[in-house]
Amino acid sequence: MLYSPKIDLEARAYPIILDPRISSQKEEFLELLDIPHIQIVDQIESQVKDLIKANSPTRTFTEIELDVEVENFFRDRIKDDFGNWVYYPWKNTIVHLLEEEDFIKIRTVRNNYKITPEEQSELGTKKIGIVGLSVGQSVAIAMALERSCGEMRLADFDTLELSNLNRINSSLTSLGQEKVVIAARAISEIDPYLKLTLYRDGITEENVDDFLDSDGGLDLLIDECDSLDVKVLLREKARAKKIPVLMETSDRGMLDIERFDLEPDRPIFHGMMGNIEMGSLKGLSNQQKVGIGLKITGIETLSPRMKASLLEVGQTISSWPQLASAVFLGGASVAHVGRKLLLEDEVKSGRFYVDLDELVQIEMTEDTAPYQSIPVKNRDFLASLPNNILPSGYKPSEQELLEMLSFANLAPSGGNIQPWVWVMDQKGVLHLFHDRERSHSLLDYKGTGSLIAFGSALENLRIYCGKHGFEVDIIDQVQSFEDDLIASIRFVSKQNQSIDIPHLDLYEGVKIRCTNRKNTKKENLTPEQIQMVFDLIQSEGLKLDYLEEEQELERLSEILGGMDRMRLFHQQGLQDFIHELRWNDKEAKESSDGIDIATLELSGTEKAAMGLLRDPRTVKFFRKFLMGYGLTKISHSTLMASSAIFLLQSKKYTASSVLEAGRILQRIWVKSNMMGMSFQPVTASLFIFHRVNREKDHGFTEKEEQIIKKHHETLRKLFQIENGMEEIFMFRLNFAGEPSMRSYRRDVRETLIMQQ
Repeated sequence: MLYSPKIDLEARAYPIILDPRISSQKEEFLELLDIPHIQIVDQIESQVKDLIKANSPTRTFTEIELDVEVENFFRDRIKDDFGNWVYYPWKNTIVHLLEEEDFIKIRTVRNNYKITPEEQSELGTKKIGIVGLSVGQSVAIAMALERSCGEMRLADFDTLELSNLNRINSSLTSLGQEKVVIAARAISEIDPYLKLTLYRDGITEENVDDFLDSDGGLDLLIDECDSLDVKVLLREKARAKKIPVLMETSDRGMLDIERFDLEPDRPIFHGMMGNIEMGSLKGLSNQQKVGIGLKITGIETLSPRMKASLLEVGQTISSWPQLASAVFLGGASVAHVGRKLLLEDEVKSGRFYVDLDELVQIEMTEDTAPYQSIPVKNRDFLASLPNNILPSGYKPSEQELLEMLSFANLAPSGGNIQPWVWVMDQKGVLHLFHDRERSHSLLDYKGTGSLIAFGSALENLRIYCGKHGFEVDIIDQVQSFEDDLIASIRFVSKQNQSIDIPHLDLYEGVKIRCTNRKNTKKENLTPEQIQMVFDLIQSEGLKLDYLEEEQELERLSEILGGMDRMRLFHQQGLQDFIHELRWNDKEAKESSDGIDIATLELSGTEKAAMGLLRDPRTVKFFRKFLMGYGLTKISHSTLMASSAIFLLQSKKYTASSVLEAGRILQRIWVKSNMMGMSFQPVTASLFIFHRVNREKDHGFTEKEEQIIKKHHETLRKLFQIENGMEEIFMFRLNFAGEPSMRSYRRDVRETLIMQQ
């Protein structure tokens, strides 16, 4: 007997089909009628009416005529013994149905002639396999409704969770049940004659061959699973067995077609994954899956909202999103293309899109006016040369000058923009000018970032000159933030030996100085190392504070992460960010400036996610909804790996005080690197604080301004900054070893102008 009340109905996935003309099955049917509260659905007369109409398509029947035809039909038949009785144990329901051939004919009659009867018959011989029953459920239901196959194999190991009900057509009463069982029941309630085979453990290396090969093998494989190693396994096996593969991603209606049946040497995923080992794809976190998944999908082809969502994985969401509308669209596109492929239409390999946002143009509204960044043009540097400086007592040769400036140009600069122009006048005096066309950015507020760089470059030049016997007089020219002339250097004399000047011991360290963004395990600074930093602050107007406790760094991480969001929300801030990054080594070498992405020390996942920001629509979406918490990841990793975070403050917010801060910071930076400590600026937020507090037209919305000011207030409390002190620069020290990559430098000749 097929039915027993002891069977676990939660695990029951198949209906029981009973033919009342077979005595044993008739007996079983009668026993089922004794089950308490059994429901009987007997609409066999209605089905017979449909059969009569289908067999006489040229005739139009009245209801009375149909009733007569049905009565005649059953004149020589016992109604209860006609057709089959189908028992659905999970619903405690018995349904009276036509026999298989007539059932299929009537259930698919409205397919004619989008699918011809001959094609319908051909499809009935096909076997398809579907792996993954989230998106896959919608594919399975669509193909079952059209009856695009005679056998369907379903594989999934997962159970239904509440969060699945945004896209899986099921009910709350099915929570905790296997997705594969839920799909099988739904299909059986549409068509109990459609053969179903369930792989309730999902696809494994042990069962994949059976899934693909049994009973003559699959005609089509549909991959909608999340496991990257299983995706690779399926394709490698399908390619070897010459089985075509379809995959839909639920973003922009992206459909992948891989015709391994026609192209057995075709690289999997169109070659986009490269030569990746399947074993390396096991046990990945969701964030790691994002990085690998982006190799498959590509970055530029994702929708802005998907890009935004992927940056939020591990922050405000635990996994990538899927919407019911996209899942249903995917089910329709796979069912359509799958049917065409099974009927041997000319379906080619490739990647295709059914992007409704492109087909129906709908732009996301924005409640902020675009920020107008005023272009900056350099003045005539030669026309701005001062005429009140005595001629140099010694005029360096061109070679001496190039070597000297190559050393000076090793100074750091925000975004590695190298904002300096050196002009050697006819009197042998060297002048340093601000190249505003290079430096103009959100973060270079009033040129303060550039002034830090100029102070560092002048310190390098001073040390070089002392080492090589150049006696110099460095005259600071900058009086206000608007000045382009920063300093003038008069060469007094040239000696054959080094000159004893302060901090000459830093000479060799200048060559190894670098920004190191590696994050290693936190290691505390010794009291001696901290004292070394403070000993280099030789200015009454400057003050240094630091944080090193984990709790303090956590609070600071929230501030800096939040300010990273604000920077990228800003129109110019985002443009600056994209402009200053060099996305590959070729770009970095060709420009010899900017931030080589390799110097960010990102994991493959983080690097892939960073690329999502190249689409301004992604950040536009973040800004509209004040999202983008995924943009805080790098700051948090940076802060928590820090030995300490130092904040340099000044009693005055003037151009000369910032220039002086640049000199001192260069000494700290070089000395730290010489002592084996790594140095990294984390100062972007300070420049934004100054801009928002001092400018009315700062380019942030009112809500963003409130957030920024709140972060600023929290920062000042955290560092216990005294009233009247201004934040100038913030940096971290840690122990990270050698960086993976050092920033390139422009050819020194590009930065030097010789007056004729």
